[in-house]
Amino acid sequence: MNSRRIALTVTLLILVGAGVFGWYRIVAHPKPVVCGYCLRPLHANVKVTAEIDGKRLEVCCPRCAITEANQERKHMRLITVHDYSTGKAMSPEGAWYVEGSRVMACDHVGMHMDDMKDAQPMTYDRCSPGTLTFATKQQAEDFTAANDGTAISFTQLMSEARFQ
Repeated sequence: MNSRRIALTVTLLILVGAGVFGWYRIVAHPKPVVCGYCLRPLHANVKVTAEIDGKRLEVCCPRCAITEANQERKHMRLITVHDYSTGKAMSPEGAWYVEGSRVMACDHVGMHMDDMKDAQPMTYDRCSPGTLTFATKQQAEDFTAANDGTAISFTQLMSEARFQ
C-alpha cells in the first residue's frame, strides 16, 4: 500500500511539473516569432508574407525577401505587407515603400568582436537598406521628410528583385 502511494505521488508530481513547465514556456515566455530567412524577430508593423519558389513564409521586411530571392535565383512575390504606421495588413501592389531611412526596420545582433576584442564593422546586412511600407504615397513622403530615405512604388521595389 505504501509503495502504491509513493508511486502515485511521484506520478502526480511529474504531471504537475510538466503542466507548470508547459505554462511557463507557452504562456509566460512564448517563443518569439522570427523571420523565415534571417531569424530576426518579426514586428507587426514591418512583417511581410512572401512566396519564393512556391514556398510561403513570414519575413521580417520586404528587403529580406528580395535578398533571399536574389541569392537563391528564384521567383518571388509579396503576398501581404503591413503598414508601418498602423500595422494593418494590405496588398503590396497599392502600398508605398521607403528605403534607406534612419529607422532600422530589423533588429540587429549586438556588436561583433574579433579575437583581439576589437569591434568589427558590419560589412553586409541582408535587410539593408531597410524597407518600410506605407498605405499612401503621402504617408511615405511625410516619413521621408522626417527620417530621410526615398519613397518608391511597388514597381520600383520589385525591379530590385532580379528573378521575376
